[in-house]
Amino acid sequence: MPDPTFDAIVSQLRAEDPDFIRRVRKLDSPHGTVRLVLAILLWTLAPMCIVLGGWTGAIMAVVGGAYGVHLMRNRHQPHAGAADPARHRRPGASL
Repeated sequence: MPDPTFDAIVSQLRAEDPDFIRRVRKLDSPHGTVRLVLAILLWTLAPMCIVLGGWTGAIMAVVGGAYGVHLMRNRHQPHAGAADPARHRRPGASL
């Protein structure tokens, strides 16, 4: 059962501190530069997978390239669950 006191504190912080949600989301999602580096690494490895892996490597290259595109498109968007810190609490955990 969620603690109503904690939820009230979080709601008050959201209303009074505009940077609060940004900081909470930043904790839960990797930075845009990390996603950029991962995307470039995937795109660099894709041709090597095709050359060395045959048809299996081609499948891996397509999947890696697609995930690289996904990382680039969503690098500035936070993780979906980051806006609700109560969602990550363990049941029965107290403050």
